[in-house]
Amino acid sequence: MSESQLDSDAVRHEAILELQRTIGFDRWCWPLADPETAVPLSGLAEHDYGPNLPRALELEFAGGDFVAKHVVARDKRAVASLSAETGGDLPRSRRWDEVLRPVGIGDIAVAACRDELGCWGWIEAYRDTTDRAFEEEELELLADVARQMAPVLRRSRTQVRNPAKEAAATGVLVLDGHLRVTTSTEAACSWIAALPAAPLFTAWAMLPPVVYPVVTMARTTGHAHALEQTADGRWLMIEASAVADAGDVAVTFRGATPAETFVVLCRAYALTRRERDIVRTVIVGLDTRAIAERLFISRHTVQDHLKSIFDKTGVRSRRELLATFNSI
Repeated sequence: MSESQLDSDAVRHEAILELQRTIGFDRWCWPLADPETAVPLSGLAEHDYGPNLPRALELEFAGGDFVAKHVVARDKRAVASLSAETGGDLPRSRRWDEVLRPVGIGDIAVAACRDELGCWGWIEAYRDTTDRAFEEEELELLADVARQMAPVLRRSRTQVRNPAKEAAATGVLVLDGHLRVTTSTEAACSWIAALPAAPLFTAWAMLPPVVYPVVTMARTTGHAHALEQTADGRWLMIEASAVADAGDVAVTFRGATPAETFVVLCRAYALTRRERDIVRTVIVGLDTRAIAERLFISRHTVQDHLKSIFDKTGVRSRRELLATFNSI
């Protein structure tokens, strides 16, 4: 499946079906990730606590809860279960006790879809309260599948299906201490409407899920951000900043700059460090001779690197490469 030409949504659905047959679970969630901040982005899911998702994410990213996705993303094993982390005492997790237990969810297993270039998402599987806990062999299998799926999710970050011709205006909204919107601008509403599954979250009277971890983390650190993509593939920078002495958090939605998308695109295309250097010089308009002189390599080596870059990014010219790294 990891070598399939299907899009990431289709591959994830197929992988989940295989995992359900092999490991056994009904409910699940599979979000993408910002590889820099380990914040969950848009995703696929089949569970029944959707309207309470804001509270679940708040508890998960406030610090101190178990099997938190951003912690699993950086853990050596890259997989964890709630039963193992709590020693079988699931109520030690406030997220489980407040949000998951009321809908009949028991043990949780989380595996990071991680490769040498970063974490690109998580497989989160839920068993019912009447089911047994996830066993070690099942967690190992889940982790192996997650590793195999990482390149699929990584490649999905390079897809720009219908890029905008003009940059959209910056939008702002303010959330209070209970995650309620107190102020919002028209531009913020436009960005929110452009995100994946926007109608579903509107029906649940909630914001896109990516907002809640960013807001929660900003309360602790003062500032947090995530780089998301709209349904048509545009890059969106979501930034949250705590409002001094008010308990509120201001969230900004704006088109990401090429400098902000450069690193994630280089990761997504699996460019080497030298290839990234070459792309930087192309972006500033240097020709082959100037690139060779700046990087202290031969012109032939420059051409070899450019050929590799073109193959990885699927472009055929420097002009197309420039457009790829400067898309809005």
